[in-house]
Amino acid sequence: VGSGYVFFVIVFFLNFFVIYFGVARGIEWISKIAMPVLVLLGVVIMVRVLTLGAPNPDHPDWSMVNGFGFFWNPDFSALTDSKVWLAAAGQIFFTTSVGLGLIITYASYLRQDDDVALSGLTAISINEFVEVVIGGSIAIPAAFIFFGGPGAEEVAKSGGFNLVFVTMPYVFDQMAFTALFGFMWFFLLFLAGVTSSVSMLQPAIAFLEDEFNLNRHQSVGILGVVSFIACQPAIFFLANGVLDMLDFWAGTVLIVVFATGEVILFAWIYGVDKGYEQMMHGADLHVPRFMKFIIKYVTPSFLLIILGSWIYQNILMIFLAPDDETYNGLFLVKMFSGDDRAYAIGAMAGMGLFMLSLIALVEIAWRKREARR
Repeated sequence: VGSGYVFFVIVFFLNFFVIYFGVARGIEWISKIAMPVLVLLGVVIMVRVLTLGAPNPDHPDWSMVNGFGFFWNPDFSALTDSKVWLAAAGQIFFTTSVGLGLIITYASYLRQDDDVALSGLTAISINEFVEVVIGGSIAIPAAFIFFGGPGAEEVAKSGGFNLVFVTMPYVFDQMAFTALFGFMWFFLLFLAGVTSSVSMLQPAIAFLEDEFNLNRHQSVGILGVVSFIACQPAIFFLANGVLDMLDFWAGTVLIVVFATGEVILFAWIYGVDKGYEQMMHGADLHVPRFMKFIIKYVTPSFLLIILGSWIYQNILMIFLAPDDETYNGLFLVKMFSGDDRAYAIGAMAGMGLFMLSLIALVEIAWRKREARR
């Protein structure tokens, strides 16, 4: 067992130690401390990266200004690729916790007169500002000034894991005070990861407590054992692409599917008018009424088009045009035809079994609730 696994165990138990103390004394407490520190570290690293200029004398064009140009100048041809839209939707839903059950869970702890509209706008605005302005000003521009445009593009395509744990350490190694900025970078990631993972545990804890009448100790213990076992394949088969597989399906595809379901349930089943009325109750910020039309018609239609386009371009076309070399490099083809095919199939099977288990638990909870009526 290497030092990386030891660190995983420490962080894993830290998560459940925090969640054991509940929302106010656990999640809220660590967030009040970690979030300001995280933003401060991000600002310091961003300022350092912005002052790098063009450190490679052999390539004066590999400058920070050109790095921002590389990052922010759009390639409009990419808009015809459904994977881009799906990845963008998955990213925004993950970072705003839509489609994960988090907002529904934490909303249940609000008081009747809490200002949902203003609080929601504030949280989303600050989150996206920090993510786009600070986060977007560090990794890709820094990769550009050390690797150039083609190199930075390859870094971006290699995935978030390589960008974070391979590219950025190399970048810091080219700077003065390497150890200091390296520590700040990884401590920033540690705080971001812990605050995110801790918050994601609460919906499952609340489900076990509310539907199966378990106390906090029992809920945390059961979820801890299940989570620890479920983490092992992603750790031990990291080199075989299991983590990338799980990240793509659970963190991109399924989160968009679930978010689409949430929007449809809210707008069409619960009722967008009722939801709007609840949102305006106690609100100092007035949300325009045309947002009801957007939530009910535009948003679900847009998400369904994204999902439909992705299914058509990346799944159906494999079968509709099997001899067309254009589709030989599709993600699904590469996923299930390479040397790691067995790991890909195993990851998919494990994810399917996990989903079926969740559905079974919800069914059991539903029957128990009906029996109590």
